Amino acid sequence: MKKAWKTAVVVLQAVLILLAFSGCWNYHELETYSIVSGMAVDKGQNGYQYHVTFECIKMSSGGNNAQLEPLVIEEDGDTVFDAVRSTLRESDKKLYFNHCKILILSSDIAKKGLKPVIDWVKRDAEPRITMQILISKEKTAGELLRVKPQSGQILSNQIDNTLAESEGYYGSSSGVQLYEVTNILNADGISLVLPSIEKKKTEEGETVQLSGGAVFKGDQMLGWLDAEPAKYYTLIRGKTKGGLLLTGPTPGSTQFCLEILDCKTKVKPIVSGQAVTADIDVHMRVAFAEQNAETDLLSQIGVSKVEQYADQTIQYEAASLVKNVQQRFGCDIFGFGNSIYLNQPNNWDRIGSRWDEIFKTLKVKVTADVDIENTALNMTKGGE
Repeated sequence: MKKAWKTAVVVLQAVLILLAFSGCWNYHELETYSIVSGMAVDKGQNGYQYHVTFECIKMSSGGNNAQLEPLVIEEDGDTVFDAVRSTLRESDKKLYFNHCKILILSSDIAKKGLKPVIDWVKRDAEPRITMQILISKEKTAGELLRVKPQSGQILSNQIDNTLAESEGYYGSSSGVQLYEVTNILNADGISLVLPSIEKKKTEEGETVQLSGGAVFKGDQMLGWLDAEPAKYYTLIRGKTKGGLLLTGPTPGSTQFCLEILDCKTKVKPIVSGQAVTADIDVHMRVAFAEQNAETDLLSQIGVSKVEQYADQTIQYEAASLVKNVQQRFGCDIFGFGNSIYLNQPNNWDRIGSRWDEIFKTLKVKVTADVDIENTALNMTKGGE
């Protein structure tokens, strides 16, 4: 009996060793696939519902000197997946989406509705839920993927990197990934904002740039949010990680430029009967980066005064943005309602069905506390 038991153990160990060294179970030969780095969806042509553009990666040469180059493939289909499979009519390589970083949608598609377009991307096993979703400000989304990248390699990678860098250094609308889009579309009391992108003329030709955001109600796009207001949308949402704050004695002043080191925003909706107000409290640490004046204004008025200007700028711009969104779009992109839904469920049960109307008249109170940590000069606070 002991001998049989030992034999069984040895056999089991051998099987485990074989499994450990058997290699990748879903291994693919790269030569049989076209690796997709980005895709764009427009209204269809020739009677089809969708026209889809794919930016694929190809190797320009072999060996140690191999270079990655973009290969653009376009196809029509009655669904997105239909267009994907239709590429096999002109190519012997199946599209592979595991490394697809971005999905750009035309405004025509976005106005009609996101859900039918992203349904296949969510269901299929290859595309990742971290894919970035953007809206094109150009006539079509596909033309953006035909722009020659400044990096000289893959445009989709450049856009993906720009989203990450812009969030940390410019403070504009942050990237929104596929899983986040799904979560917001399925949530109560919050509407979606996706980053927008457009072409820009340069001395060398064209490039692409981020340009604010696209505002949605449900899954349908309503309009555009310009680049500067989009910064304060990011601020209210508590997603500001960096960037610059331009300030001065009056709204719109740009005498002083402050670099944001850290920012924390707390939003507290207050429900009183059928009336709702929201307190927005911003705490920001900055460095004094630049003064846009011939004279040394900072020495004249002191650091504390500049901090006061910065407080007033944030208060004015944030409150103005909320009012503008209420009047233009009438949908809660800031998530005030979602905060009530999560933290005050009894109140949400009472007012949730009327939230769109309540949001349009909601009053906000913005407070800001900006702390200048350094000026790059030997100067004490208050200019003393």
